[in-house]
Amino acid sequence: MNNFKSYIQSNFTFSEDELGKLLSCFTSKNYNKKDFFLKSGQYCKKVAFIEKGCFIYYEIIDGEEKVCDFAFENDWITQYNSLLNKVPSELNIRAIENAEVLIMDLPKIEELSESLPKIGMLRAKLAEQYFTESAKKASQLANLKAEERYKILLSEKPEALQRIPQYHIASYLGIKAQSLSRIRAKT
Repeated sequence: MNNFKSYIQSNFTFSEDELGKLLSCFTSKNYNKKDFFLKSGQYCKKVAFIEKGCFIYYEIIDGEEKVCDFAFENDWITQYNSLLNKVPSELNIRAIENAEVLIMDLPKIEELSESLPKIGMLRAKLAEQYFTESAKKASQLANLKAEERYKILLSEKPEALQRIPQYHIASYLGIKAQSLSRIRAKT
């Protein structure tokens, strides 16, 4: 819970009492490598903060995994469309390392939002981050070549190359593993 406390204290001004209320709403859960946080077709009813580990977001399209995103320590994981609109998720979220997360379910989020107005700020910040990241990724996919997207990944998430299998990185970039090998050889 140390990463979470540091995250909250560096991004928000919660009193000790408010922080205590917030922390009491989370439960700790461990995921083994390949465990699912969420499967396609399920309804997402929770958010989680990653204390340790790495997750991938992906869809199955034409029988192939298409990686959409990665999440590491100090990132949040959820499937916002499913969570907010109460529809089945189109995405899978799966651990690719052993992981430890702090989970809060939707009823607790809503209850806490009513009793602790600053939670609205936290929710708004997370929604803004999600929106801006989604828009940025969509623009990069539409306008940049795979090599340029690879360089961005290197600069924004350098740990990805050591922690994520190459075939997941290739899928994220929208290329085959052989093409990724050529790009890596150039950079």
